[in-house]
Amino acid sequence: QRVPQWVWYAARVFTVGTGLGVILTLFIRPDDGLYIFWRLIVPILPLLFFVAPGLWRNICPMAALNQTPRLFRFTRAYALPAWTKEYAYVFGIILFFIIVPGRKVLFNDHGWALGLLLTGAFSTAFIGGYFFKGKSGWCSSICPLLPVQRLYGQTPFIQIPNNHCKPCVGCAKNCYDFNPAVANMADQYDKDRHYAGYRKFFAGAFPGMVLAFYTVPSPPEISVPLMYELFALYMIVSLGLYFFFDTFVHISTAMITTLFGAIALNTYYLFNIPVFADTMQDLSGLNLPDSILLLGHAIILLLTLSWIFRTFQKEILFMAQAQARPSPLKSSVTLKSSLITHHSRVTGFAEVKFEQDGRRILAEPGISLLEVAEDNDLQIEAGCRMGICGADPVAILEGMTNLSPPTGDELSTLERLGFAENTRMACSARVHGAVKVSLKPERESLVAKVSTIESFHYDTSVERVVIIGNGIAGVTAADHIRRRHPICQIQIVAREHHHLYNRMGLSRLIYGRSAMQGLYLMPDSWYEDYQIECLLNTFAVQIDRENRYVVLADGGILSYDRLVLATGSASYIPLITGYGMPGSFVLREAADAIGIRAFAQRNFSRSAVVSGGGLLGLEAAYALLKLGLEVRVLERSDRLMRRQLDSRGSFFLHEYLTGLGMEILTEAEADAVMGQDQVRWVHLKDGRELQSDILLVCAGIRPNIELAEEAGLAVNQGVLVDYRMRTSDVAIFAAGDVAEHRNHVFGLWQVAVEQAQIAAVNAIGGDAEYREIVPATMLKVAGIDLMSIGKFEATEDDEITIRLEDTANHRYRKLVLMDNRIIGAILIGFPREAPIIRAAIDESRDMSAAIDQLCM
Repeated sequence: QRVPQWVWYAARVFTVGTGLGVILTLFIRPDDGLYIFWRLIVPILPLLFFVAPGLWRNICPMAALNQTPRLFRFTRAYALPAWTKEYAYVFGIILFFIIVPGRKVLFNDHGWALGLLLTGAFSTAFIGGYFFKGKSGWCSSICPLLPVQRLYGQTPFIQIPNNHCKPCVGCAKNCYDFNPAVANMADQYDKDRHYAGYRKFFAGAFPGMVLAFYTVPSPPEISVPLMYELFALYMIVSLGLYFFFDTFVHISTAMITTLFGAIALNTYYLFNIPVFADTMQDLSGLNLPDSILLLGHAIILLLTLSWIFRTFQKEILFMAQAQARPSPLKSSVTLKSSLITHHSRVTGFAEVKFEQDGRRILAEPGISLLEVAEDNDLQIEAGCRMGICGADPVAILEGMTNLSPPTGDELSTLERLGFAENTRMACSARVHGAVKVSLKPERESLVAKVSTIESFHYDTSVERVVIIGNGIAGVTAADHIRRRHPICQIQIVAREHHHLYNRMGLSRLIYGRSAMQGLYLMPDSWYEDYQIECLLNTFAVQIDRENRYVVLADGGILSYDRLVLATGSASYIPLITGYGMPGSFVLREAADAIGIRAFAQRNFSRSAVVSGGGLLGLEAAYALLKLGLEVRVLERSDRLMRRQLDSRGSFFLHEYLTGLGMEILTEAEADAVMGQDQVRWVHLKDGRELQSDILLVCAGIRPNIELAEEAGLAVNQGVLVDYRMRTSDVAIFAAGDVAEHRNHVFGLWQVAVEQAQIAAVNAIGGDAEYREIVPATMLKVAGIDLMSIGKFEATEDDEITIRLEDTANHRYRKLVLMDNRIIGAILIGFPREAPIIRAAIDESRDMSAAIDQLCM
């Protein structure tokens, strides 16, 4: 990450030039070409794959040629056909198994033959890069060296970031360049047994092939068919030993694969260290003592033992992360009903049936329907995972009583969405018995919806309500007004050109390819059904309080009896010299995320700096990482998420994100961005400079108070409101990010929903008071379940703290109690406990009878 990009370009020019020079030498002076290739270049490659595989994949001449069409933007970028994706790796294995024995027949002694082979490899790599996207045309599919690289590169001693595929185009499964530390492990544990089987087959046969190469006589001492038969025999024996150990030795298949790779490597260098030493003696004229050879063998052995141990540790971490959220037990779609019933009785697991494809799944009690769907690759959206945003409604066709009861937040969300009574939020509904589910819930009729609160006595003098803002606060206010006041006119002024969408899913617009699909929380028909006029892409520019109307930027005027301000907030941008040039962004709205993705692809961006280590900053950083960029996060304090985590929880988070490939810089703050045409460097206040193509500022929010301030309303950080969400004008209310209540601007979805309900009730004649809720925050980064709620530091003598650390499984739990009631918690890796703890805090439950259990 410290090496400038031009250095990599220069290195690739050098290696391609060297490769072409070797090919030319093989034709002109074959003996010299063979000597250079077989005695200088080839003996180094396995050790390079073993120690720093990323270096080779960055400078490999075939990879450079493969990426040339992409670099100069003349690739056709087709996707590989499905059958090619399936068997490309197999084809690479076959090529390897043909070429290696072929050395003894042809390529060791005939320069023209080796020259043609290398010319074909170089040409195929270039042609593959022209026709296919990313590295799918060669490096990550049919390259004969790929199986060896995957086997030895699974635990790099030196990890060098990929400098080719930026941004990532998703061309390969378990991509080595995207995350080399776990790519091979992911292959071993892949759900597709054939996909994993190809890799295991190569690992099992590889030691036999290496031994055969150095012990089987070469033609003409034996015939070519006999030579290949002996190679096959060695490989079959090697495979047999592999599967024997896999069957009878009680260690994981991944570790057996690692051991076989270690045997192959040591066997290779057992024969090659003397050859390489002879080459060095030829070139230097020095006579190397036997102790040097012994030292070489010892170094290889020590490196191998260290590699085995590191891989073993990596497997433990990989499995801990993979099992952090227990996966439901899958059952085959073709299993008979009686067999499913039998399994559920024996294991205690519950059957979940999905109507769409008839899939039947055995799920562990307590798991949410969202987790069941996600872990079984069913198409479902996810948002806050707390039942508040409304991203994942499902219909319960059978077994409603076998689910956990809905919380108050979930009930409120369901009321807003307007679905039928059998709807539940998948993230909140936890399985305790047999359930039949449809991922497409049915809409409730408007008549039934309105009649639910027909007893509310609304103020008949309120005939026109204007709401400025179409976010969750604005739409919630409109919904609750309509359900209590069926005849008043409701108009929403929406600055964006999108209807209500899931802002907590913004980051997926950066790495996803489906744009806004799935993010919308309400159908377009909702506004018409509820007789709410929504003016999209429209700006309110003035509020005339005396005459009670809002002036629009297009000259229109909207009269109101009551006005609700739900203008939200904008991203706070600290003073950063040069901010605003192309490549500098904030992430607050859908247009921001779409713009970041477009810029990264259009400009072939390779690196990004995210300024801000809070919730939004980390989610944005993860999205950029998934897009394929190198990501550095700047946090000006001494730890991540300082407002939500204590130092220990932040440490766990820091370690996890670093393991994903992010670089976290604490006590670091952006001071300036530099570049002529776009961002090229980010200068920090401590003097450091970071090469970067993108700067994304996530430094907090700033309430949009300009309209209210110009109208003369009382403002501070936000628009000042009382317990009824009323501003200093009795006809104007405020809710959400723009509202400041008791010196607090929370900027949280659940707070906006609660405030909007109170504002709606009081705007049409009700009398409700807002009581501050205990806000909860959740980090939505793959593989980690993190929730922080309430007070997480004990400060008084009568407050106690209960901690639990499980470093092996990357879990951390901290509870703060007062008077035997939980008042705050940090949960990392405890997804089942999160809703229980949150309910205990919301309901202020007496936990005195469960103190001992909480300590476990």
